[in-house]
Order: sequence, then C-alpha cells, then structure tokens
Amino acid sequence: MDWKLRLEMEKLKEQETSLVPEKSFGSAPVNVALAFPNAYELGMANLGFQAIYREINSRADALCHRAFLFKGFPPYTMEALKPLSEYDIIGFSVSYEMDYFNVLKILDGAGIPLLASERKSPLVMAGGPAVTFNPEPLSAFVDLFVIGEGEEVIHEILDVFRESAGKPKELILEKMAQIAGVYVPAFYEVRYGENGEIKEFKVHPPAPQKVKRRWVRNLNAFSTETAVVTPNTEFRDMFLIEVSRGCGRNCRFCMAGYCYRVPRARRAEKILERAKFAAGLGKKVGLVGAAVSDYPQIDELVEEFVRNGIKFSVSSLRADSLSERLVQGLSFSGHKTLTIAPEAGSQRLRQVINKGITEEHVLGAVELAESYGIKNIKLYYIIGLPTETDDDIVEMIEFLIKIKERMAKGKNKDGVLTASVNPFIPKPFTPFQWCGMEDLTVLEGRIKKLQGHLKSRGIRLLYESPRISQVQAALARGDRDTAELLYKVHRSGGNLTKLKRFEVDGKKVEFYAHREFPLDAVLPWEFIDMGLSKDYFVKEYQRAMEGKATRRCTEELCEICKICAK
Repeated sequence: MDWKLRLEMEKLKEQETSLVPEKSFGSAPVNVALAFPNAYELGMANLGFQAIYREINSRADALCHRAFLFKGFPPYTMEALKPLSEYDIIGFSVSYEMDYFNVLKILDGAGIPLLASERKSPLVMAGGPAVTFNPEPLSAFVDLFVIGEGEEVIHEILDVFRESAGKPKELILEKMAQIAGVYVPAFYEVRYGENGEIKEFKVHPPAPQKVKRRWVRNLNAFSTETAVVTPNTEFRDMFLIEVSRGCGRNCRFCMAGYCYRVPRARRAEKILERAKFAAGLGKKVGLVGAAVSDYPQIDELVEEFVRNGIKFSVSSLRADSLSERLVQGLSFSGHKTLTIAPEAGSQRLRQVINKGITEEHVLGAVELAESYGIKNIKLYYIIGLPTETDDDIVEMIEFLIKIKERMAKGKNKDGVLTASVNPFIPKPFTPFQWCGMEDLTVLEGRIKKLQGHLKSRGIRLLYESPRISQVQAALARGDRDTAELLYKVHRSGGNLTKLKRFEVDGKKVEFYAHREFPLDAVLPWEFIDMGLSKDYFVKEYQRAMEGKATRRCTEELCEICKICAK
C-alpha cells in the first residue's frame, strides 16, 4: 500500500466520529466492502450509503467497511486498510450515472476481473437510484442489483450468502435471484432487432419475469441519518437526518418522484430527538427529503428547533409550500441564500412538466426571504424540456430580470441572483422516458442566449456542459450493449473525450442519448416492475403533450397511479 495513500486515509479516519460499532476485519463470517464510486467527501454526504453501512454493521454475522475513489491509487477500505479483493462481497452505492466509469476503475484498481462472467469472487452487487431505474449499462460487471430501497433487502441478501457459504457462485446467484427486488443479469437474455431496438427479454429460471422494486413501508423502523461524523465532507458542519422519502407531486421529469413513491414521513418526535442529539455534537441539522417544505409538520418542527436553539438547513424547498415560519427558522439558522426550483422557463412549460408552481409563488418566496434578511436567491432551471421553444427561454430571461429588479428595489439590493441551468436528461420510468435529449447545438445556443442577456443585468449563470449531459443521458437510457461502450472507454484510459470514437453494432453515445422510443417499444428497463403500469406513464405523457395538470397525491384520496393500493 502506497504510504501517501495510507497517511491520507489514516488522517481522514482519525478525524471521524463513528456512531456505528466498528468491527475488525475477519471478526464476522461475512465481510462486506461498501464502495462509493467517487471521492470520500461526496460519499460521506450520501445518506443512502451511510444507511446501508449502518444496517450491515447492525448484524452479529457481518461487518461492513467503506471504500472510496482516491485518484491515482488502488482502492483500500477505510477501517482495515485492506484491498477489496479480500472481502466476500463488494457493494457499490450508485446515485449518479457518470460514476459508472468509476465503478470500473475501482474493480480494476483492486485487481478484480471486470466481467462478472469471468469472476468467481468476490460477489459484486450494486444499488442506488441510478441502477434502480436502469441497471443494464453495468450488467456485464455486476453480479446482482438491488432494485429499490435497500434497508430491508440487504438483510435477506446477507442471509442467503451466509446460508450458501462455500457453494459455487452460480448456485448462490440462483438463490439471490429469488429474493424480491434482486436482479441477477445472468438469468436474463436480450434480443435485438435490425435497428438496434430490443425485440424481447428472455428470462431463465429461477429468475422472475419481472423484478419488483423494494420499498420500505415504515421509515420509522430505520435510522436514516449520519452514521459517521466527519469534517471532511461536503456538509462538514451538518448532521443529516432524513425527514421524508418519496414525493407525490407528479413532476413528469423527476426520476426521484417515481423511484421513491409512495410518499412517507418520519415521526416529528423522532426527528426532534435526533436533532437534539446532533446539536449536542455541535452540529447544524441537515433535513433531507424530496421537498422538506412539504413535510406535514414542518412548521411545528421548526418552532421546536428555534425554541431549543437548534440551527438547521434543508435539502430542498418548494415555492408553493414555503411558510413564513420555515423561512424565519432558516434566517435564525444563518441562511444567506434561498434556493428554489421553477425548473421550466415559462408557465406553459411548467404545465407540461406538471411542476405546479407559478411566477407568483416564486416572487412570493423571494419577498418572504427578503423580509427575514435572506438576501441571495438561487433558482434551478432545466433547458431542453419536451416542447420547449425559444419563446420559453425569452420568458425565463424576462422573469429573472423582473426578480433582479425587485431585489434592487428592496432590502436585498446587494443580494446575488443565481440561475443554475442543466440540460434535460430523459430518465427511465418517467412520463418522458420515450423522449430523446435535445440536440446539442440547440442547447448550446440557448445557454449563449441566457449568458448574453443575464450577465449585463448582474445575474449569475451556472450551467452544466450539454456534452457531459449527453453522456449521462446515454448511460441513463442505455441497454446491455452500453456496457461494451463503458468497457472500451475504460480500457482506453477512461477519457470521456474518446467516447465518441466507440460504437457497438453501430450504436454510439448519440444513439442512446437522442433516440426517441415509440410508445409501444420494448424499453431496455422493461423487466423492472416499479409498481406503476406502463399505461399510467403513457397517459401522463399524453397529458403532458396536452398541457394538462395531474393533481398531487394524497393519502385521503389515492386515485392517480394506484401504487398505494398495491
């Protein structure tokens, strides 16, 4: 082990405070290396990663050690400084498609055969939002995937592995494939047509015809919060607590809104108890949820935070559910910036995507923030949404200028207005899954238009490169052949600029990113049962094209997608 890497990892470890009992390597029958395919600072800000770390270490018969990507070095675990090849299972927590490249880097750097078909051990599994929606681009490299939420199913996986100790990998995978929510690619065969389209999936027993997504009915049964406190993370001064999971807003572009349906909330009493614990550690509380302002008891919770002197932050807000008490609490906690997401540039386009907020909601949020001394405003937008035109961009520019002018006249005239713009990436299991990504030339032209009009008005513009977004779109919408593209790029040195040179059976990055699917097409992710019917997505797509709204899901009247009844 390189001494520079050893020193860096030991220094990071010394600064950690673990809230999970640590176990020495080999002290349990099953040894798991949980790998986050990116930097330590990002991995330790990921609640899903920390939740699985906690669950595995709660077992007497298993231990879990963490591994991260340290550029230029082979991967070792933080707790034992051991190579990943010495563990029984390697589990990847994958939230972002661009980290697929890092999955291959970590396996290769650990001296582990990349292809699952050539590997006897260790067993490689993966979970997380990105692979829940479409695991196919990694199917050649991963033995089994967790489809959905992992807190419960991870225990079933470990039970099967323990019971199958010493048996051949093929027999272990046969048993794994029979666990609800586990996808074993080796038991599924894909057949293609002449134009690269999928003709059918052939399933081999004992695998199920459809892999059903797992989701946790009772959030209060699990502690989804910071498991290891460290100053070396993106949220260094925070203790993260999940307040809710899932969203019933039915935004048609949002992968998370469908990935984590049904909407669920944690008990306020439990959140307050853990917030007091966090304050005792000298940490600000970071409340995590799809839209924290939608949490049913947010005002009561904020009132208790303020009364107990607990400073807090939030992961997300909606302009139409932002209350005065919440903004007052954010001001009390020292917030300098209010962040909200109009998403689309015009009201027409917000109706297409079913965002459910208006300019009046956004302006009201800006004024409310100003009244409590929060001067800076950050707005998130997506460009290249289905049916978007230049007129929508013009309306976005005019609205941003209107906000800036109002800020200049008010108490926050010295405040900074930031517009953060990302190209639209069509995601599986959303009503826009059949749409292709917008042409790069169009996207680049619209970004230039925004730059030209906003800079002169003192409005800050941040944006993601459309060319990087194109790669992400290709991975999000890819099929099994995409794995070969990944493999070729990795073998060429992992340089994304070389990606355009590669193809598989005539299919390049552009093919995957921009192709349009017919509504009756066999989609690459068709074998997954997300709990929502294909007919539901078709109807939502059609409503989008007609500019029709779909109301918010509520527990009192569930008649939109019917998933709760299942």
